[in-house]
Amino acid sequence: MDPAQDLLNPIHCVSHNLQKTARVVAGVYAGELRNCGLSRGQFPILQQLEASAGGVAMSALAQRLYMDRTTLTRNLSPLERAGLVVREADPGDARVRRVMITEAGRSRLVEGRKAWRRAQAMTLERIGADSWRRLEDDLRRVRKALS
Repeated sequence: MDPAQDLLNPIHCVSHNLQKTARVVAGVYAGELRNCGLSRGQFPILQQLEASAGGVAMSALAQRLYMDRTTLTRNLSPLERAGLVVREADPGDARVRRVMITEAGRSRLVEGRKAWRRAQAMTLERIGADSWRRLEDDLRRVRKALS
């Protein structure tokens, strides 16, 4: 069989193979982040908000995180209930909701970064730093090609 044709066999599905890998990797990070009261979906939200002085519009935040707004809202709600973020109307346009990290959110993020570093170190130890750098470059190319 032609090697290119072989890749059209569903066992080589790009989407499914990436999802399986993502689930395994996510489990490592979720386990560490759980210890500080964050989910793996909440950690990058806090990261983005900390980097956005004055907060960020929900739509822009969703775009930066490659999330749809409903997923973002689902991840923001427990953060808001815990007092780690606030959502407010934009002063310039009341139709726009801005999200901001609170001081409690910043404190939790400090703990989250420690947990993230443990997960990152464990992952890199198992797959190798050089392997990760090559894969990271390849994944960046895939995102760019398919965007």
